[in-house]
Amino acid sequence: MFSVVVSLSIQALFVFRTSAIHCQPGWDHHDSSCYLFSKDTATWESARDICQSVSSSLVAIESQSEEAFIEARLHHEFASFMFWLGGTDQFDNNSTEWTWVMTEQKINEGYTDWHPTEPDHPGKQHCLAMRKDFNYKWTDDYCTENHGYICESNTESGGTIIG
Repeated sequence: MFSVVVSLSIQALFVFRTSAIHCQPGWDHHDSSCYLFSKDTATWESARDICQSVSSSLVAIESQSEEAFIEARLHHEFASFMFWLGGTDQFDNNSTEWTWVMTEQKINEGYTDWHPTEPDHPGKQHCLAMRKDFNYKWTDDYCTENHGYICESNTESGGTIIG
């Protein structure tokens, strides 16, 4: 009797836990976030606005595991050369530190994956991207360039379908 109760409790916990992790169709799940990999291109500001319009933000890569997940998706399924990330050095007018827009965390205080020669245009290139020819290492770029982009949403909001 005890083992049946324990078994049912574990099954109920598993069902509750897996049902709490939900992403909308077209979004991919990893850890506690949902990701939308856009095949469209946009400027950094337009990409940020598009992500916000679907209850998300440009992605903030905060761990090697998260980066490996994103790189695998980009490598196998996307032809775009560069992808916008949710970092900028113009988050606060009083600072030139790179900051994740989604979390307001200073990028260099956490996980980073800058290409060894980057950032290379301080004061000119204010938006963060991943470059395919840099093995998806991070680079600064002009915010007015058009690149692919990745939206991130926590699994509680689950993201919204675009289109």
